[in-house]
Parts: sequence; structure tokens; C-alpha cells
Amino acid sequence: IRLDNTFASAPVRVGSATVAVQDAGAGAKGKPVPLTFRGSAGTEIPAGTQAFSDPVGFDVPAGANLLVSFHLPEAVATAPVHSQAIQRSYVSLPGDHTAEASAASYTSTITYWPLLTGVDVSGGPGSVVLLGDSITDGVKSTPDANHRWPDVLATRLREQDAVPHYGVLNQGISANRVTGDRYPGDGVSTDTGGVSALHRLDRDVLSQTSARTVVVFQGVNDVRAGFSGAQVVAGLREIATRAHARGLRVVGATVTPCEGETLCTATADREREVVNAYVRDSGGDFDAVVDFDAAVRDPAHPARMRPEYDSGDHLHPGDAGLDAMARAVDLGALKP
Repeated sequence: IRLDNTFASAPVRVGSATVAVQDAGAGAKGKPVPLTFRGSAGTEIPAGTQAFSDPVGFDVPAGANLLVSFHLPEAVATAPVHSQAIQRSYVSLPGDHTAEASAASYTSTITYWPLLTGVDVSGGPGSVVLLGDSITDGVKSTPDANHRWPDVLATRLREQDAVPHYGVLNQGISANRVTGDRYPGDGVSTDTGGVSALHRLDRDVLSQTSARTVVVFQGVNDVRAGFSGAQVVAGLREIATRAHARGLRVVGATVTPCEGETLCTATADREREVVNAYVRDSGGDFDAVVDFDAAVRDPAHPARMRPEYDSGDHLHPGDAGLDAMARAVDLGALKP
């Protein structure tokens, strides 16, 4: 597992950690397996760094939910969180309950993921990394149901044999932009929108274990914030260049429509179309294209989403829209 203290201003002490297959809620199937950090039961994560657990023999069933439990023996004043997990995490009574299979000690829940940012599973053919914003994060999908479009894409990959069964890494961050950092890097800001895609590319894509392909689906937050389509295009071109330099296949995705949402003005839509025109004909910057815009737009009103795909806020697709997006991906386009 990977624990991040990247943007915090103080160290975090982890007393112990375990992994198990989820049964129901905080209950585990079988006894949780202890994890170690350089041979020790726990670790301290200095401010601005990451910590990786040692490899452990543990079978991960395809499509299973994992329970990763860690004990924090000291108060944590600030820590990185993934604000839009769209999934519950479970908080125990005081004490170290990481080794317990029973859910009895876990008496409350939170709706974000603190510290934990990755799980590496060996033995597969590599991974497809999805670099995105709140739509990739799964905002407005059904909580605890794995209805994000990355989840549907992962299921599609498992259920076919035309291309390898790639893992799918969801690197969506709600409110994230291609250009312009939301988080100022001061260790105290509560803005969880992160640094720009350009500034997090090395950490969230290029350093991922066995990454083979990256799908880049961002830009709507930029144009909603007043950035020009040309600025977004320049950022996307840089992302493609840097990913290609590291040997990754790069798939560009068109930006979905959002007319009706407060910040999705006519000007923002014009800039969105500039981005989409580039993605569809990038002059070779992208190895393939996924046209999410075409997949969800209303044919009678292309600046809006189809009503049956709209979650209700006109920006985020609901479950049906996210499913349509995942099914618009040509799986063959993901193969290097």
C-alpha cells in the first residue's frame, strides 16, 4: 500500500496496518493480514513524503473490495485526504483494531479517504491510468456501489479477452484542472482540488507501477474557471509529450457538455469546443481518442447532456451517463 503525507505540514505516525478482503461494511473475510514497513509494524511519514509497505503474500480476487486498515496512535492535525471517495470508510473506537475481522469496533464512518493513495497488486499485465477530475472521481454516482466510469471500464476489461486484463487506476481529483493549482502547497489549506494535472503528472501517472497507457480527460474545470481553450490545449500537449517520453500510450478524451451549470457559460462552452477540436485532431499528440462528448451530449442540444445521463446538476453524469462513457471506450485503443 502507499500512504501519502505529500502536502501536510507535520509528520504522521502509523502504528500498524493490515489488509483484508471486505465482507460487509467494516467486516473482513478471514483474518486481516499484517503489513510491514521496512520490516517494522509501523512507520512515520515525514511531511511532504510517501510511505510504501513491504510486499506481502495476499491473494486479491478479481473485482473485490479491499479493507486497508491502519492505526494512528497519535493525534493527526493535518493530513492529505481524497475528498470525493464516493465510498464509506470506517472509524473505530480508540485503540488498535487493525487485526480484527469483526466490524464491531468500527462504530462511525467518514466519506473521504485519508492518507491511503494506492494499492499495488502484482501478477497482471500492467495498468491503464485515468487522469481526470470529479467526473472520473465519480461525483454524483451512487455511493458504495462502484458505479464510477473507471469501475465500469475495469469490469469491461475483466469480462473480455480481446486485450489484456489491464488494471484501472482512477486518478481523478474533484475540482482538478489541467492548468493552475487549486492547492497552494502551504500545508494548511483545506482546498482538496490538488495541484494541476501538469504538476501531478509525475506522481499520479508516470510513477505508477506498470503503467502502460494514460487516458487524459480534463479541461472542464479550466474553462469554467476562465482559462482559455488554447491554455488547456497547451497543457494537454505537454502532458502527452511527457507521457510519450516515458513510453506510455496516450489516449485523449473530449470534454463533456455542461450547459445549465452555473459556471458553464456560453463562453466556457466555446472554449470547451476549442479543446475538443484539438483532442479529435491533435496532429499525432494522442495515440487514440475517446469521444465522451459525443457519448453523453443531447443530439438536439449539443451543449447539454442528455437528460437521462444528467445527475441533475448538469455537470456530472449520473450512473447511466458514467456507464455510457465507459462503454464508449474502445478497449483496443488502450493497448500499447
